[in-house]
Amino acid sequence: MPSPSPMAQDLPPSNEECISQLEATIDDLKSQGDITKFMLQSVLDKLSTLAPNLALPPVLPHLGLEPNTPLSPMSPFITHSASWKRPVFKVSVPGDFTGDHAKEKAFLSSCRTYMRLCPKAFSNENT
Repeated sequence: MPSPSPMAQDLPPSNEECISQLEATIDDLKSQGDITKFMLQSVLDKLSTLAPNLALPPVLPHLGLEPNTPLSPMSPFITHSASWKRPVFKVSVPGDFTGDHAKEKAFLSSCRTYMRLCPKAFSNENT
């Protein structure tokens, strides 16, 4: 009986092999999920024994409503921007130019960026 050719090892696996490999992977993922669920439940159990009386107050939108007040379908929509303040960033002044021509382009770019971000500092073309 001739030995299998070296090319036979390069053949793709059959459908049955692929399916059995997928089933084994799914079983492995299920067992990992069960282990994770068990670990999370044990953490929750420990936390509940450490602080049984701690309860977080309900978070209500700022509509002037009392807790447990049902919202009507005509209630105003709460937008994300209503409670979010835009951060204010301080723009740093470009550093002094050292005369190094290799860094000239970067220096000019930082100056242009500063002028665009702080237009009030440059009220007219003469300043």
